[in-house]
Amino acid sequence: MGLIYNGLTAGTSIRVVVFQSLMYQLSDMKDIEPPDAITKAACGWLLSGGVPGAYAGPDPGAAHDLSPLLAGEMKRNDISLSRAAVWFRQEQIIRPVLESISGEGAEVWAVKGFDLARSVYPFPGGRPMCDADLFIEERNRQKILGIFSRSGWSRGSPGDGIFNSGIVSEMKMYRHGAMVELHTHIFYFPATFPGKLPTDLFENGRLLEPGLMGFAWHNALLMVLLHTLTNIRLRPVWWVDICLLCGKVSEAGSWNKFARNAFATKLGSSLAYLLRTASAELEAPVPERVMIALNRSNSGREDIIEKLKAGRKLPTLLNLKHLRGWKKVSWFYALLWLVLTGQHPLRRK
Repeated sequence: MGLIYNGLTAGTSIRVVVFQSLMYQLSDMKDIEPPDAITKAACGWLLSGGVPGAYAGPDPGAAHDLSPLLAGEMKRNDISLSRAAVWFRQEQIIRPVLESISGEGAEVWAVKGFDLARSVYPFPGGRPMCDADLFIEERNRQKILGIFSRSGWSRGSPGDGIFNSGIVSEMKMYRHGAMVELHTHIFYFPATFPGKLPTDLFENGRLLEPGLMGFAWHNALLMVLLHTLTNIRLRPVWWVDICLLCGKVSEAGSWNKFARNAFATKLGSSLAYLLRTASAELEAPVPERVMIALNRSNSGREDIIEKLKAGRKLPTLLNLKHLRGWKKVSWFYALLWLVLTGQHPLRRK
């Protein structure tokens, strides 16, 4: 859900959009609902090799988040074929723009489902997703936007100015019913992020296909965990993502790199809670030393999670608090304009 605002920005655009979504009301880590029996059984099955016919957990039915993953085990060919078709269609719509990006000597970086479906799941259709999340480097922002536009994609997020200036980090793109979200940060409002993203985020990547990269395993896990923190409800498929990525980090021997980058986010204690849950409930292979170290790393700034969860409009105000310089002034006048025009951006609904 979003609130569309038209107001002044600082020089780059007079159109401002504030997207206020549930994903930016951060979770209370103390109230995480543990994974259900289906999720536990699915993770155990995958960690033991995902041998066909070896899943021994409850039947997920047709509505569970993991139904596509377990459809083959339950002999539900209709679900398997449907999800395979969805994945194939999405991939075919997105591939031409990836080829154009590669042709211009650039790349985008898949995060979450668009990476994991093809790299850690037994088959792509087993990892359900509504859109493709792609990270772009700041230096390539305008180039990538231009390539998408020339490739027939339309922008679904008004307010180019606040995206180009970094006040918000997301731009939605649409073509033939498919949606791509271009990101420059894992938090929608980057100014509210208490620490720093990994300095090696765009290094040592995995080539997924021309124009498309995947983060190194330790960073892929970190980005998934940070995304999980930004959601009130934890989907079962996200627990599976975390579990499988922990296995990849262990195989790569890169837990030290993960810990270093997790410390830098200043959200170490919250990250440790997620890892502890995944380890205890799903038997995810997480070194005890990593969880202990992160749990002790409370920076004193993790209360941002509670603050961002406190109200539907609070993230907008927190963004104003944490912005600096002309960005702060621009955001203030945009919000003031909304109040004066009667759109009441801060009113609870």
